[in-house]
Amino acid sequence: MRAMTGLVLTAAAATATATAHADTNRDELWFGGGTRALRTPSANALTADNLDGASFGYARDLGVGVASLPGLAVWAEAGMTTGSAKGTMFQTMATDLGALGFTGGLRVRYPLHRLIAASVRAELGAQRVDLGITDHASSASDNGWGTIGAAGVALDGFALARPPFGIGVRAELGYVMAQAIALTPHGDDGGDALRLAMTAASLGSLDLSGPTFAVSLVGQF
Repeated sequence: MRAMTGLVLTAAAATATATAHADTNRDELWFGGGTRALRTPSANALTADNLDGASFGYARDLGVGVASLPGLAVWAEAGMTTGSAKGTMFQTMATDLGALGFTGGLRVRYPLHRLIAASVRAELGAQRVDLGITDHASSASDNGWGTIGAAGVALDGFALARPPFGIGVRAELGYVMAQAIALTPHGDDGGDALRLAMTAASLGSLDLSGPTFAVSLVGQF
């Protein structure tokens, strides 16, 4: 009898969760722009600017919920971000910094209102960093890959949220933890490393960790 009662309660919880998700869109695309504040010494040695760029991605509602919290949903998502910044070194050398990141993870979303939802996300991925340095006589560049972790909290506001299509805007505050990448710019002609005050221009490890802010257009279907 206890086993039967347990099965009934489990089925009821699953039914409640499925019902909660039945009248919502299950897929999502987003596109937007954002910025990452560069606060590490290695990044600030190259630029005083933030890393500005774009992001886009896809998410899918996994159909996972909690019966005691109707509307709570877990989404799997994957995305790509870009970023760039310019600066100077030693007041004579121009720097050009670029980043391209690929991440995947989970977002937990909870509706605050029929057209408003709050969410938190956690992601892992990889980032490619490109660095170029030029002066009046020469130029040099290097690139490398490193792992990144990202987390954020977001607020979504929708003009339309019911199937078959929803559209809205997302504002998100977050943080990116980036693996420091060793870079040594070499001359673009294939020569030796660019020389700074008669020494090779090894920059050590470049860390692009920092807080982020992004605004995106969200489409659900």
